[in-house]
Amino acid sequence: MDNETLVNDQTDAGSELLARLKSAGIAVTVAFWAYATENQRWYFYIASPVVDDEGLAMAYRKVNIELGRLRTPWLQRNELRLISNTDPIAQEALEYADDQFATTYGGRKLGNLIVDGAYIYST
Repeated sequence: MDNETLVNDQTDAGSELLARLKSAGIAVTVAFWAYATENQRWYFYIASPVVDDEGLAMAYRKVNIELGRLRTPWLQRNELRLISNTDPIAQEALEYADDQFATTYGGRKLGNLIVDGAYIYST
């Protein structure tokens, strides 16, 4: 999955994980796939208040439980990036998020992250 094109299977896996997180009571402020220019691969970012409230380790523990239940090859643990709601990356992604539809972002930066594009889920 580390090619330059984000495929529907990846975006579907992201949607499924977000639905599982919601069902588990894990709040998500904004979520998106971003192609990190530096690493030349796609990463799935999730901004959640759990990161601030319970710490990064606990946030990963909770999200990884739901990711494990998903059992998909299209979203792996090493592609997952959890960030604080206050992170500049999350704040800028939130500015581009739509209430009803996923958004394709063609800019060059999200906060301090240099990207070649992003797919931002509806909020």
